[in-house]
Amino acid sequence: MNEKQTDLDWSFGWQWLVSCAIGTAFLGLAAYASMWSLGETVGRATTELIGVGIAGIVFGALLALGGTLGPGLLLRRIGIRAEQWIGYSAAATAIAASLGVTLVASLNYAITQAVSAAFIGLILGLPMGLVQARLLKQRGLSAALWPLITVAGYMLAFAIVVFFSGEGREWIALSGMGLLLGAITSLGMMWLLRQDTAIAV
Repeated sequence: MNEKQTDLDWSFGWQWLVSCAIGTAFLGLAAYASMWSLGETVGRATTELIGVGIAGIVFGALLALGGTLGPGLLLRRIGIRAEQWIGYSAAATAIAASLGVTLVASLNYAITQAVSAAFIGLILGLPMGLVQARLLKQRGLSAALWPLITVAGYMLAFAIVVFFSGEGREWIALSGMGLLLGAITSLGMMWLLRQDTAIAV
């Protein structure tokens, strides 16, 4: 790989990291706010589990949008349509998040913090990673490890929220979550693109 390609990769990586971090912080805050307000409103009108399920859809969609808006636009340079990357990710994550939080609510939230971080990371990272891997594969990239990268990113990122968030510290926790998620997924995508370049050469 030549020096020019390396410079372009690092520029791409930094743009990915920053856009993912900012999007996750802002839309993550909106996701958490909607989770409680929307869930309570719908729950009063119907049942608690229906309220939780509807809130889970919005929660998952907003978090997915936060993590994919910027990266999706960046991936246009390798021929991936931004609306597919963003839209498919948001739809898959919204459905999985709704099912996941409904399951947790049906258990009366009786799970530990560690299990909570791992579970939320899994229900967000796996469906998103699977649909994104399919889009990458359509462009000829070897993306078998991409779901693992997204799951690891969301699990570790949510560990920050679960263990370090608290009243008045939401911005700090969500900013840390965005930075860690952006770092892991940007490095993962750079690695995939470099592997593709190496194979092509």
